[in-house]
Formats: sequence, C-alpha cells, structure tokens
Amino acid sequence: MQIMTKRLLVVLVGLLSIIGVAVPSGTGTASAADCADIHLVFARGTQEAGAPVGTTGQAMYRSLQNRFPGKTVRVSPVRYQASDSFAEGVDFLKTVAEGVRDTQGQMRAIASRCPSTRIVVGGYSQGAAVITYAVSDQLSAVAPLLTEVPSPLSGSVARHVAGVLIFGGPADRWFRDARVPPMRVGARYRAMTREYCIPGDNICDGGPISRPNTVHGQYAVNGMTDNAANFVARRVH
Repeated sequence: MQIMTKRLLVVLVGLLSIIGVAVPSGTGTASAADCADIHLVFARGTQEAGAPVGTTGQAMYRSLQNRFPGKTVRVSPVRYQASDSFAEGVDFLKTVAEGVRDTQGQMRAIASRCPSTRIVVGGYSQGAAVITYAVSDQLSAVAPLLTEVPSPLSGSVARHVAGVLIFGGPADRWFRDARVPPMRVGARYRAMTREYCIPGDNICDGGPISRPNTVHGQYAVNGMTDNAANFVARRVH
C-alpha cells in the first residue's frame, strides 16, 4: 500500500510539473534544482475559465515559455475566492486581501528559497487589483475597512522581481463605485510594471462599475501577453 501511494505521488508531481503548476515543498526548503529561472505568480479574474491561473494566466505562461526557450519557467496561482460581490465594498476588499496575502507569501517564499529566480507577478481583472494591492506601499488606506491589513513587501523582495503585469485592471472610478480606495503600485515596483488596457474595455477604461463587456475578455488572445513577455525579457539578465 505504501509503495502504491508513493508511486501515485510521483505521478501526480510529474503531471503538475508538466502543466507548469508549482508544487509546494513539504520541508520549506528548496535546492537549486527545484528553483525555476523565472517564476510567474498569477491571479485570475472573477469567475475566469481556465482555473487555477485563468486563461489569461495560461497565455502569459506560454508567452514566457516561448520568449525564454533556454530557461525553466514555472507558474503558480494566487489562491483567493475571486468573489463577484462588487456591490459590497468590504466583501470585495476581503477577498482581494485574501489574494494579497497569498501573493505576498509566495513572493517572500520564492525570494528566500530561490534567490536566483526572477519573480514575475501578474493578474487579470480582479486579479489585477490583487496584484496592484500586493505591491502597493499604501495599504494603510484600507485600514478603516479591514480588521487585518496586509503589510507592504520589503525592499529585499523587490530585488528579486522582474516584472509586474496588469491586464484589464479596474480603473479608479470602478474602485470608487465599489466603495474601496484605489491602489497604486509601490515606488519600488513602478519601473518594472506594465499595465495593459484594450481600448473599449469597460473595466479599465474609466467607466462606471458594471459587468465586463466582450472586449474585456480578449487579453489571452490579442498578443498583449507576448508584449508583456518581451518587457520581462528586457529586465532579465
């Protein structure tokens, strides 16, 4: 029975490695062989297909693989509910904060265990909001709305980050309509950030809070993930 269990575990780990999803280490340590050259941490959008990273995250992962054929690329999902409770600002902020804590935890762990790995963080739609909050230095702005506010990342983590990629992130008016404060990427991360908004996307173009239109769902297929991979390539040495 133990032999069969071990074999099943080996098969499962192998399958997860094939599709590129990171397998957490049970010991909390990692050897150089366990560390990828580039590690993408991606937050999916609200109810986005293609779990766990979403179709946009899958496209971003493929773009990085194609752009870095001689390097190992890994992807891991941000674990959060991606709730659609946009009308209730505090509920929305709670699910985003859940994603922020997971994102920051992964970034800290990778930076500590794999110091040579270049970290890329990205998100689509609500996931873009998660990533923006995760690398913000203004998290105290949400203190009146949350009992537990995530802490800003330290500068030691930022040194390991090669890119912050925002796809279809909600505009300021969207945040205000949801009754939560807009966020800005922290000063340490601004030069390594690229924001992508398709013209006519009603989530990121400054319109009122509403259900996304068809334009908002095109980031996985319109070539912007390739542009983002090229941006990362210019920063990876």
